[in-house]
Amino acid sequence: MTAADLQEYVGVIDRMKSSLNSADFDQVFSLLTSDLPKSKQFLLKMELKRMAQPCSYFIDLRGHVDGDVKPYDYMGKTHYMDDNAIKVFEAGLKQYGSYTLGLYEEVLNTENNFRVMHRKQTEDRVRNALQNDGTFTNQQAEAEPELPPQYARVIHFGQYTSRRDERMHFSIDVEVELDGKRFQASTSDLSVSGCKLKLQQAAKTDAGKLVKLHFTGLEQEFMLGLEQGVAYKIVEVSQQGTNQYLRLQRQQNENEQQFAEFLQKFINGNKRRYKVNLDNVSQSLLSKGYEQFYVPRINALPVFIAVRNGQPIPICALTTDYNKAIWQYFLDEQHQAVFISICHARRLKHLLQQNSVEKSTILYSFTHAVKGKLFFYSATHEELDASEQLKALFLGFGASKPSWRVFQLNLQRSSAAQAETPLTVPVQGNIKPPPPLSSLVKQFIQDVRYIVSFTDITGNESTFWYQSYPVDQQQLKLLAQFGHKKLTNTPPCEAVAVQYVNLRSESRYLYKTAVTVKTSADSTELSGHSRDFSSKGLQLETTLPVRFSKGDILLLNLPEMQKISSKYQLSALPYEVMAVSKSRTIMNLRAVEGDQPHVGRLFFQQLIQNNRAKLTQAEESPKYPGLSTALRNLYMNAQSHFALYVHRKGIRYEINTLAKGSAGNSLHQLLAIQSKDEQQLDLSLILQNNAISLHFAQQLKQMKRFDSPKAFELYVVISRNAETEQPELHCHYDYEFMSEQAKQQYVLSALQTNVLFCYKLLLSRTGRPDTDFIAPELSYISAYAIHKAKQLEEELWSVAGVIDAIDISAEIPWRFGAQAELSQQHYARQQALLAQLKQPVS
Repeated sequence: MTAADLQEYVGVIDRMKSSLNSADFDQVFSLLTSDLPKSKQFLLKMELKRMAQPCSYFIDLRGHVDGDVKPYDYMGKTHYMDDNAIKVFEAGLKQYGSYTLGLYEEVLNTENNFRVMHRKQTEDRVRNALQNDGTFTNQQAEAEPELPPQYARVIHFGQYTSRRDERMHFSIDVEVELDGKRFQASTSDLSVSGCKLKLQQAAKTDAGKLVKLHFTGLEQEFMLGLEQGVAYKIVEVSQQGTNQYLRLQRQQNENEQQFAEFLQKFINGNKRRYKVNLDNVSQSLLSKGYEQFYVPRINALPVFIAVRNGQPIPICALTTDYNKAIWQYFLDEQHQAVFISICHARRLKHLLQQNSVEKSTILYSFTHAVKGKLFFYSATHEELDASEQLKALFLGFGASKPSWRVFQLNLQRSSAAQAETPLTVPVQGNIKPPPPLSSLVKQFIQDVRYIVSFTDITGNESTFWYQSYPVDQQQLKLLAQFGHKKLTNTPPCEAVAVQYVNLRSESRYLYKTAVTVKTSADSTELSGHSRDFSSKGLQLETTLPVRFSKGDILLLNLPEMQKISSKYQLSALPYEVMAVSKSRTIMNLRAVEGDQPHVGRLFFQQLIQNNRAKLTQAEESPKYPGLSTALRNLYMNAQSHFALYVHRKGIRYEINTLAKGSAGNSLHQLLAIQSKDEQQLDLSLILQNNAISLHFAQQLKQMKRFDSPKAFELYVVISRNAETEQPELHCHYDYEFMSEQAKQQYVLSALQTNVLFCYKLLLSRTGRPDTDFIAPELSYISAYAIHKAKQLEEELWSVAGVIDAIDISAEIPWRFGAQAELSQQHYARQQALLAQLKQPVS
């Protein structure tokens, strides 16, 4: 595609296409460009020569154009194009004389290409938004096409239905005795501990009432001796279409044991004839499966707060490959976590006093090093809002430092009782209940009352805006009040790694041995030791910081290992640097294979094979076995994040599944505005203009499982329809704006009269599902419906990515320099809207 700086000369380029390979090219070109500067003539000629280069690329427009794609053979190659692209291709062959790079680009930029359509729609939408100064009129709303709803399935994190008994789809006639009256009903499912009834006529009753069931259908075949009926309690009353259903729980009485034994034998004897109800187990399987995609990729760092002697004490944090940088940021020069200073009682109390369901704030932080000591400075949004002078001083000075960070803080209540892994399948046969927590873990978490989640929302663009705040150098001493003093006795706070499926190709083993390292270009050797190894690589720690970067090739010597091996020459072994720690002293290395087998790989293979029983696997020795799972359960029961899942279906990508925590966040509420139902969330707003195909999918195709997440920002503006008074939503992504200044103008205009929400979307690529984690549910479903088990497993295998959505609405006004009064007025409108959305629909 022709570069932007040459677009004004597209007329010249079009006229020269047919002369690209002709003898009079130079003469015609000189004639058409005689009035242009020599520099432009040179660029134009280079562009024309580029376009004239022969092309061998295959053209495949399947899934990329709005048209029917079919095979098209040309010069022994099969391309896939629609009728529109074929016309452009054949016309271009006549114009260019052959299949060239310029022709290839023209075919990929036809008017019906989704990417081209999206670019034009984006330009029009942003232009209209800026022309309207952020306000949305009825005429503008009419100009925007009505988007058909795209309802997503909602997965609830941490919510499993616990069942002790199997439920069987079994319809038998019963009589219900309620308030002295008897009426007919039938069971829709039956278990030892309860049943679900379908009533022939609606009954006026509520949950909690006691009823008696007379099993008239069973008594025709069996002598039950239950003339007085069986006592049940109503758990739930529901309406499905024209039918009313009661969910009942059996109560204990004098015949309880005898009847329970009868039901157990009856169900066991008939479960091959009647379908076992698998709905709850299937739902639990999906919840656990989707959770296990999300948890290892959480970008927030959950810090667990225990309350001891009335004081909040951070005791541990749940770390992943994605949030480990936050943990490392809050370590001081002695590698001790400083969360006890950050999460002090006054801050936590202020968060707990917030009226909103989501207790959150923005934390601004930077560090200052003096005489080998690292001092932390931090302030919340509310602390800085008290003084405009302090706000400008802290933001402007802090943003000028390399250690500047902006975090979103979420506070959630928690309880040690939520740490147990719930029972999701009936206990039977070889399926055993999950093991209880050990006394060691119970003792460790018994005082946990809160979880504070730190999410890094810093960005290069946002830092630029914060640096524009004026800084009075004479007033810097005022920042001392935001500094955290060194504590003499800091309570230990430990990092606990998330345990999930091991996707390594081989196990790593802990082993410390001397290593010297150098490069082929530098003969200076550095000393260090191995931390762990496998046959294909090792982790090396050096005594001094290194300057090596990812991709560098190092030569390793293993002097101590050489003493025990005469078969292998363990010197000058080539290894590639795969990662370097923040301290620059720890490196992950991979063996570099050449024409001959790598000597180090052969040596370590034999070492592992001969000493497997003596070696300790790197992942095998947690300090508190079971603690990682307990913390995971606590976090999943408390967190309120919003997660979207990207599924791959053939060559297409789609989003139709999202997940919410116990309470959800504001984005859940916004997506339910049209349906007025929290279980009917409409994704059409955030997936408009083929966002999934043109941005999320394209990023996923280039990403690997261990890559850092790709960040997007989503701006949602809510205005009022002048005629209906109903809220109307308008959505823009950050990539739709031509510049940061255009984005600032849009945000400040929207803050004036509308309500603006902003979300940071972090897209990560997933690996294969953790089938060990869902093995009990999968095994149980397979025993009764193998086809359903395969279907559920295929669904999880199709997950290609997960998007973590973080609400950063509170940070946006300050980032773009909104005045204090405007920010406060907008915050009030925002909270009023959220309160209105929480009201029940009348």
